Amino acid sequence: MNDSPVTPEIDTRPELHLAVVRETVPFDRIPELYDRAYPAIFQALAETGVSPAAAPMGVMHGSPAAEGLDLSVAVPIPQPYTGTGGGITAETIPAARTATMLLRGDFSGLSAAYERLYAWVSERGEQPTGIAWEQYLTEPEPGGDPALNETLIGVQLAGD
Repeated sequence: MNDSPVTPEIDTRPELHLAVVRETVPFDRIPELYDRAYPAIFQALAETGVSPAAAPMGVMHGSPAAEGLDLSVAVPIPQPYTGTGGGITAETIPAARTATMLLRGDFSGLSAAYERLYAWVSERGEQPTGIAWEQYLTEPEPGGDPALNETLIGVQLAGD
């Protein structure tokens, strides 16, 4: 496995509109949520004539709890989502200063990458707001090489 995060950085990210399926999910059922949510989201977007504006994401709200993770499986779109039904709802990530880091490699490296990013944020005296996200810049392919995956992770920061 060749999980390789690069050096974190802080930048200001614009507001981001999302079409989401949001649930509190036990950790061992996260892959099932993604497998169910993305087809539903992309179908709803196609039915409403909305095209994705960027690569798909997962957005974590707050801290993990005993019952699992408050997770939005999300697709960025150009304007607020107005479709109805199918469990797809609108969500907006506010514009904010954000610490980001690129992870190259298998998704199994995400936990360690988040730990590294949060430690880097803490070392700089920054305060997370409770919103963290990962954006899947490369689409995994069945039988593909996981070392080629690129995932941008972000932690929103308090203050200007």
